Amino acid sequence: MMREILGPAGAPFAQGLKVAGQQLIFISGQLAVDGQGNVVAPNDMEAQARHVFASIEQLLKEGGATMKNVVKITAFVTTMDGYAKYGAVRREVFGDHLPASSTVGVSSLVVPGCVIEIEAVAVL
Repeated sequence: MMREILGPAGAPFAQGLKVAGQQLIFISGQLAVDGQGNVVAPNDMEAQARHVFASIEQLLKEGGATMKNVVKITAFVTTMDGYAKYGAVRREVFGDHLPASSTVGVSSLVVPGCVIEIEAVAVL
C-alpha cells in the first residue's frame, strides 16, 4: 500500500494521508492554529470552525480532492453551546453535499483555547 503524507512535515502525525489504490484521504483532527502554532480566535466556535474547514480544504486540495469528496467528518467540541454556530458553518461549507457527520462533546482539546477539532475522510 502506497501512502502520501499531505501537509507540512515535522508533525508527530500526518495532517492528511492519501492512500494509493484505495483512493481515500484521511484528514487528522485539525485545530484552529496558525503556522506558528498560535490559537486563532481563542474560544470562538464559529471563527475556529471556519479556520479548521479552510485547513481541511487545503489538505484535500494537496491530495487532489475538494470538499465535495468528503464522505465523513467528526467534530470534537468543548461546549455544545457553540454547536449551532458550528452547524451553520458546516452547512455553509458543504452546501447540498451532505457528508456523514458526528459531533462529540469533550472536556478539553490538546491546545488550550481551541474549542473545536474536526477530522475528515474523503473518497476520490
